[in-house]
Amino acid sequence: KDLGFSLIEVLLVIVVISVLAVIAIPQFISYRNEAIDAQLKSDLRNAAVAIEAYYAKKSVLPASLAETEGYGFQSTAGVTISLLVISPTAYQLTASKAGGSQPSFTYDSSTGGIH
Repeated sequence: KDLGFSLIEVLLVIVVISVLAVIAIPQFISYRNEAIDAQLKSDLRNAAVAIEAYYAKKSVLPASLAETEGYGFQSTAGVTISLLVISPTAYQLTASKAGGSQPSFTYDSSTGGIH
């Protein structure tokens, strides 16, 4: 009796695993990009809430995001957020992190939307 697998059987298993990997890897990368995008948008919303709380308490926008730490905002590790004060009542936040579907997302306080 022959014991073990033939060369054809081993090659067939390798081909099947390769096909599954070709299908799964791009899908995994897509899920990873979507997760990073969601993380950036979440950080932007949380920073906006902290800035609005700061403004409600002090009637002035913060000069930097560091001033909002006492108002419940702390950015996620690896996410860079910058604050741009446009006017005494308007500001823009920009969040960026490598690996997302786009380099950065921007929150505009005058429209309340993330772009």
